[in-house]
Amino acid sequence: MPQLAVETFPSQIFWILVGFFAIYAFMSFIIAPKIEETLENRASHIGLLVKRAERLEADAKGIEKNAQDALERAEIDISAAESKLISSLREQSIKEKETLYEIFSKESRKKSASLSEEADQCFLDIANDVDDIVNAAMLKISNSFNDKKG
Repeated sequence: MPQLAVETFPSQIFWILVGFFAIYAFMSFIIAPKIEETLENRASHIGLLVKRAERLEADAKGIEKNAQDALERAEIDISAAESKLISSLREQSIKEKETLYEIFSKESRKKSASLSEEADQCFLDIANDVDDIVNAAMLKISNSFNDKKG
């Protein structure tokens, strides 16, 4: 085997060293700087994104605070409107309230009676339909039974 011949060892060692140093030089001067540049670009891009996220977070907190302030003002306005409404309702006469109540009661009773009648009619319709279904089933069973006998 030629690779084990002692005469070729110096040549093999020379070419191994030449190849190693060529690969080392290629990696050190070409590949490593490109990787280093890529990592630096990536780190700076991530840093910019982090700064932007922090700025957006601060903006969001400001917007949230403004929204909370607006909500508090709206609650105060609602409370004031409720107070005005309650005071205006108190100013109405008892007679007007009773009149409205009577009108509402009459209408409710009418609608309740109408709905009760409709419900009763629905229950009757359902009962009739159930009877028809039971009769049809009984007839089918009877016919089936007669067909099996005959």
